[in-house]
Amino acid sequence: MSRLPPFVREHWARLGATLLLVALFFGNQGFRSLVRNWWQLRKLKSELATLETQESDEAERLKLVRSGDQSLERMARRELGYVKKGEIEYRFPPPDKK
Repeated sequence: MSRLPPFVREHWARLGATLLLVALFFGNQGFRSLVRNWWQLRKLKSELATLETQESDEAERLKLVRSGDQSLERMARRELGYVKKGEIEYRFPPPDKK
């Protein structure tokens, strides 16, 4: 024991207990499983928030579609490119990137 550094000789009990706790936490499958489940829970909560936002957006769109022909026509023109009979559609090329 005289060959060990002074710090280890003085604190051998604390070092041993610390090594035991580290081995207990990181050496078994239960702790790793707990950490993995925690990360998965965080990911799923994030996905849930995204899906709830999408759901509210789609509910708003559905409300607009059910509200009347004007909003339905606007959505069809914007998203599907519909044009009324007799109208002329003008298309311009995108500006050049310099």
